[in-house]
Amino acid sequence: MEGFLTINWDKAVDDSSSFFSKDVFENCSAAFHAIHGIPQSPWPHDEQGSTKNNSRGASGKAWSPSHLKRIPVESVGGQGKTLKIQPPAPFPRKSVLNVFEQKDYLFAIIRVMRSFMVAIPADADDFIRIKEMQIKLRDEIQEFQKLAQTIMENNPSAYLSLNPGIARYVNEMWKTQLTSVQFYPPFYKLIGNIILVPKENMITLDMTLERTVLELGRIPCQIFPPLNTLIKIQRNYKIINNRYPANVLESEQMSDDGNALKLATKYGVKIVISAKALRSFAGNIGPLFRRSWDIPFTVKETNFHGEVNKVIFVDEPLPPCEMSAIEKNALFNRMAIKCQFSNVNRSRYFVYPGSGKKSEYSEPAEEASGDIFSSDNTDLDSLETFGIEKQAASSSKICTLKVGEAKQATPETGNNAEAIEVTDVEKQEKAIEYEFSTATDSDSSEMSLVIDTSSECGQSPRKRSNNANKNMKSHKKFPNDTDASKTPISIGTENQTDTQNRNKVPEPGFKVPTRTCKSGASIHQANLLSGILQDQEKMMQSHRKPSPKKNTESTIPKENPQEYIQPKKDENLTYRIWNLQANEKSIRLLVRSSVDTAIVTSGGEFRTFLMIPKTEYQPWFGGECLSTREMNEQWIDLHLRPECKLVRIRLDAYTGDFLMCEQKDAACLEAEISFQYGTHNKPANSLQTIWAVLSSLCDLDLSPGHFLLRHGFHDGICIQVWESTEKESSSLDLHKIYSEIDTTANVVRDISENWSALDPCAIFPI
Repeated sequence: MEGFLTINWDKAVDDSSSFFSKDVFENCSAAFHAIHGIPQSPWPHDEQGSTKNNSRGASGKAWSPSHLKRIPVESVGGQGKTLKIQPPAPFPRKSVLNVFEQKDYLFAIIRVMRSFMVAIPADADDFIRIKEMQIKLRDEIQEFQKLAQTIMENNPSAYLSLNPGIARYVNEMWKTQLTSVQFYPPFYKLIGNIILVPKENMITLDMTLERTVLELGRIPCQIFPPLNTLIKIQRNYKIINNRYPANVLESEQMSDDGNALKLATKYGVKIVISAKALRSFAGNIGPLFRRSWDIPFTVKETNFHGEVNKVIFVDEPLPPCEMSAIEKNALFNRMAIKCQFSNVNRSRYFVYPGSGKKSEYSEPAEEASGDIFSSDNTDLDSLETFGIEKQAASSSKICTLKVGEAKQATPETGNNAEAIEVTDVEKQEKAIEYEFSTATDSDSSEMSLVIDTSSECGQSPRKRSNNANKNMKSHKKFPNDTDASKTPISIGTENQTDTQNRNKVPEPGFKVPTRTCKSGASIHQANLLSGILQDQEKMMQSHRKPSPKKNTESTIPKENPQEYIQPKKDENLTYRIWNLQANEKSIRLLVRSSVDTAIVTSGGEFRTFLMIPKTEYQPWFGGECLSTREMNEQWIDLHLRPECKLVRIRLDAYTGDFLMCEQKDAACLEAEISFQYGTHNKPANSLQTIWAVLSSLCDLDLSPGHFLLRHGFHDGICIQVWESTEKESSSLDLHKIYSEIDTTANVVRDISENWSALDPCAIFPI
């Protein structure tokens, strides 16, 4: 250590020149910036003078994203319309692929992504074909990503776009949420720190469902966006505010939840926590851990079988201290899609047994297809242009329940809800109205799509194997289409990666196979295919046979809802007991969660959904990649809600145009992420962060009282633990911090934080 401290860092080893000067250290060291409280990013941004041109596109002309031409074009086969958006700059050159190779590559991606969406085995040849094409296109993909990034860097104001109706609603909602801080003690003193990485050597880490103990409230019916239709998401302040008032606080915090206290006392859990708090822990990604939040928690003593049991009640995170225009758009779009695609007139909803009076049942609703390219007779090879397949009649229906008798789902089908009928069908149909595009632009010039048609123009893409066709038909739908959330999730000792997938071109997580006759290559290809099939089999297990634990859990009687406090109107709450186990240690958790919508399928299954918007800031080029934070948050959301599916709705950030709808469950989401980004990015790794925080809280053995977890942008792995105290001995005034927040201000972030790489596997209908 003495030798290390005596090193002269200003001189090179050979005394020729300085290799690590003090200026470089002060300008580039993250530790130096954190210690001295310097707010700017420690990483110098690599700027090229040629890309800076005063908010002008690559062509040198000023452009506005909302003013780019959006032309309705006829879908393939004349089935409806889809939207084509003029890019802000022309493509610089043609692709190295001809039309045959383009279509072959495109349809291979479509087939693989469809397999993840509907949980069916994909043809291994498609995996190989995609990787081979990506090797061929490696330089072109990087060039295209750089082109897209340059265009957005030249026009950073595109990320500041905020509709006046959105700004008004979000500012009022944010201001209302800030008043919740007044419910907590104002003054705190620092008592210690915990860390975001486990202290133990992680050998096994599982989070398994023990039982569902209580279900309350009612759930709106899911309305699936009609396919091949031009839809604009509602941005009218009055309409959104009528459905979700901006001046009303959400459900009460865990520390004030009487139901949670009663259940914690009865079942002897160690920690009571909301799904939103677990989502915040899972979304803090290493190695920099830059997510900021303040999370209050309370320690209470309960009596469990005659013994005193300390229970930690972890509340939801406090409102953010700052928001950018991107974050405000995302918050508004979350409320807007719930308003537009979940029972607009509130006439259809499902009530958990015991949470309301019984009424006439409704007929089961058919789940709309989440695959924009599928139909009952899918033949991608017959298409001569890119686009959407002709939809089956059942796929294009809006989820509308009719009055009449319906099958009451049995416990075996997982239906624990009753459909409640309020008004007649005519009122429903009038209420479910969408705002269609009224574009009247007369310019019909085609977008600068560049496909070389000089060779093999008349040929169609290579046909997939017969085995793949059989798999697609035989596995079209599973009777037990369930989530893997109840199956133990095991992970190894992999460390969290610093790769931010949002700004990285996704690549499949397997090595490149070579089509050669050499024995070594053949062995390598066999091992590759074996690994792919094993990953698919893991994904399929949760869709074929429920585990014995699932069957046992479904037969355990739940608490009587009439003995508990009912949630607010149009809200629902579910309380589940989970067992979080690392190596030989374990913590029993009571987790409170809710869902957005539900349907009853034609098979009598009760299925719930979470709706998540994906706001696209480069819709003229395609969909953007998910960040590692988004992946982890969406995975933990599904894992905590067994048998719930994610409905991801991609929207044009500038006009609110609907672009695409995707459906995922936890198993399919994890398999898709492993395929695109590699196995080192498993979202289940986020359980390490959750374990690190919760186990550290238990180890502190705190006395009953009010506490606060604080994590800042520059805090890295450290979380500060604060305890409420009197004003004289305090060093933190929580009320003052949050009372000084200006909700009308929009923080401006660097373009490197805003820009997301394009996702080659997100295929829009156009």
